[in-house]
Amino acid sequence: MPHYERNVRFILFLILPILGFLLGWSLSQKNSHPVQGPGVEVKIETNQEDLAPLLGDKPRRPLFRRLTEPKDVDLSILWEAWNVLEANFLYKDNFKVQEQVYGATKGIIDSLNDPYTVFMTPDETEEFEESITGEFEGIGAEIAIRDDKLTIVTPLKGSPAERAGLRAGDIVYQIDEDPTYGITIEEAVTRIRGPKGEKVVLTVIREGERKPVDVTIVRDTIVIESIEWEMKENIAVVTIAQFGTEAVSAFQEILPEIILQRPAGMIIDLRNNGGGLLDVCLKIAEEFFSDQVVVKTSGRRFGDTGNIRVASGGAFLEMPLVVLANKGSASASEIFAGAVQDHDRGIVLGEKTFGKGSVQNVIPLSDGSSLKVTIAEWHTPEGRSIHDEGIGPDEEVEMSFEDYDEGRDPVLDRGIELLTTDEYDTMLEAKKSSEVILEEDFEAETFVLPESEENTEE
Repeated sequence: MPHYERNVRFILFLILPILGFLLGWSLSQKNSHPVQGPGVEVKIETNQEDLAPLLGDKPRRPLFRRLTEPKDVDLSILWEAWNVLEANFLYKDNFKVQEQVYGATKGIIDSLNDPYTVFMTPDETEEFEESITGEFEGIGAEIAIRDDKLTIVTPLKGSPAERAGLRAGDIVYQIDEDPTYGITIEEAVTRIRGPKGEKVVLTVIREGERKPVDVTIVRDTIVIESIEWEMKENIAVVTIAQFGTEAVSAFQEILPEIILQRPAGMIIDLRNNGGGLLDVCLKIAEEFFSDQVVVKTSGRRFGDTGNIRVASGGAFLEMPLVVLANKGSASASEIFAGAVQDHDRGIVLGEKTFGKGSVQNVIPLSDGSSLKVTIAEWHTPEGRSIHDEGIGPDEEVEMSFEDYDEGRDPVLDRGIELLTTDEYDTMLEAKKSSEVILEEDFEAETFVLPESEENTEE
């Protein structure tokens, strides 16, 4: 046998087993579907507020969680710190691996400086899901981080928090004498919630009070009645406490009852409504808007930016409408109020709203935990930003604490007054006229600018 043939056979003898091993390993990796590892993509289940199906005719984009490859991020310092702690930390019983993993995950998210992007453990995820279904145990208050302070967005109607005197805008300074500086929403919820019958003391800083105020609240089962309604002076007054999962069916249930009463107008009371689910807000808005954009979104990814409109054929398209709002109105409430303003669909009365205009998706993770991630911001149909700005009322009407304590409601009274007199039409027409004048003035001013001034401005 020639010398070169023996060399080729020898080389093939060495290479073929190696190639076979690599091929087999590659196939096994593809078929094993690991949940961790470089370059792996794991599909995410449909989220509660997936925007893509709502954005007109845009195709729905697939959602993926991409795992970062080690070559892209150097995590050696994390493991170095972990090993140092594990080897040297005195109180070794406090070193619980799962808690450390969750803590590290929360640390990554906290570094984003967005109070609405949060990691939730399996227990916190379960509590969150309970809170949007309408029943849980606690004090019954919407909370948020505002300017790095734990703030009461609103006490829910009829809740222990409301009965104890907690007020929208209160800044929670302490929870059972423990300071709240640097606290996350999840930590606050965990410390405030508890079994029915147990007390929690919130020390709050309140506008108009020189010293912190202690508010003692007895926890109870919180059942949120999403929607209530009544007739007042031939006006249908509909109170929406939350755009939760039950709100659509509750609204559809009262809809024929309202129609039978043939009201002269309708008041939608969104005061102290901390928001809820986008699709619920849209379903209710369908009854007041016809084939119109209700909200715009501005996001980072394809499918998170665009116009969200409702279908045509609502039941109350011609009904004179007044919306009541205050600083406890947030998120979905602000979307509804902003659409009413921008489309001249009615009058907004009360106070400037909270200004929670960012969009979160709740993304489930493999062990039952979840990420609530900010993916976009809300804008009104005319493009006004809601986030941190809020919705200013067409007419400001304040309700003092004395009014509240004595059972008076000047905001509701003003809404009824508007709808039972000619003042509603006059005010709405004046609002439309002022918008037309502003547009004409802007166009005229632009038209008459000398060329030199235009160049100077540029």
